Amino acid sequence: MASSGMIFGVLLITAFLCCCGDAPHQNAGTEQLCERELAPFDSIGIEESGINEPSVASPGLTQCTLSVHSDLELFEISLYWVGPPDAAPGFRLAHTLTAASLDGDSMAVFEGLASNYNENSELGGYFIAEDMNFDGYTDFRLMESPSAGPNTCWYFWLFDPDTGTFFRSMEYEESRLISPEFDQNNRTIKSFHRDGMGMYGREHYTLENGHPLLVRSEQTEFQGPDSLITTVTELINDAMIVTEQSVQIVN
Repeated sequence: MASSGMIFGVLLITAFLCCCGDAPHQNAGTEQLCERELAPFDSIGIEESGINEPSVASPGLTQCTLSVHSDLELFEISLYWVGPPDAAPGFRLAHTLTAASLDGDSMAVFEGLASNYNENSELGGYFIAEDMNFDGYTDFRLMESPSAGPNTCWYFWLFDPDTGTFFRSMEYEESRLISPEFDQNNRTIKSFHRDGMGMYGREHYTLENGHPLLVRSEQTEFQGPDSLITTVTELINDAMIVTEQSVQIVN
């Protein structure tokens, strides 16, 4: 993809933000994220800061430190992005993400992304870290694109304790987990979407062999000018079967 060719002789730190919050994850410090934005940069700045240069030149870099587990080294997540004119006015377009352990034992590079988010968004608005497969390790997701209402899609990365690094989960992305909620107690995933006025739905997933499995769907839509119908389907004998329908009269 096209990238800005702006080159500067020094590395400028434009913002530094640390934000710490309570995590739904049970491991201490899993939601402790520190964001650093550095832009723009050149090869000298990259070498001095210890940052690995992506294959596509980028005028912007956002970094955060992520605690995966109390027994493991911290990870540094680096997000390389471009702004206008390569992104829409007022937006950033992130194209490359790297995940590197601070002890240098693990490094993964993910290219070819197209993550769009508002340039004024705080880190937690487009990057969320939590345990998304209920294995006790913190994972993370990156906003694919913002939307009006709740219809937000994401890129997903899960931590693999066997390899000690992150991998991008195509199974999660292909499941279209829109605006997902992860219930750590019940080990379930809820996804909510809105298709228009009076048209919305919620999907419920469990995990099977580490992959999201749709087990219940609730879809609501107009049935005539003054009523809504909600249809519930559930997974029964490997097939989604209608188990309930209800009608709501609206004025």
